Amino acid sequence: MKISRTRIVARYNETDKMGIIHHSQYVNWFEIARTEWIKATGMSYRQIEEDGLMLPAIGIEVHYHSPARFEDAVIVETSIKKYDSVIISFSYRVIRENDQKLLTEGTSTHCWTNIEMKPVSLKKRNPELHRLILNAADMS
Repeated sequence: MKISRTRIVARYNETDKMGIIHHSQYVNWFEIARTEWIKATGMSYRQIEEDGLMLPAIGIEVHYHSPARFEDAVIVETSIKKYDSVIISFSYRVIRENDQKLLTEGTSTHCWTNIEMKPVSLKKRNPELHRLILNAADMS
């Protein structure tokens, strides 16, 4: 899978007074795409949380290049930037579908934790998910 592609159509409620997608919405789009990337590995976020694992964000970085507007269809390309069994960083590129223009790019960094929010090694805590991530990220 290496890169997953999630299609999102910009909604009116995501726009600001200038008629462009508000800058905060890109982080929401990253989350939608990250959830889809994880689902494509073969395990859903719900299954992961039911197993007692959490994936809180510990850092977000966003770079804006060009605005998206209401009803623009965008593709969020998601891939793994870094993974070491405890920390996982995702890379995102938001591209307008009709002209392939790069609108935004960014990263989100997360830490695998137990339900008490204490960091855990996914390799030890859930070897199956660890293997699925390595395979999906083409890091095996």
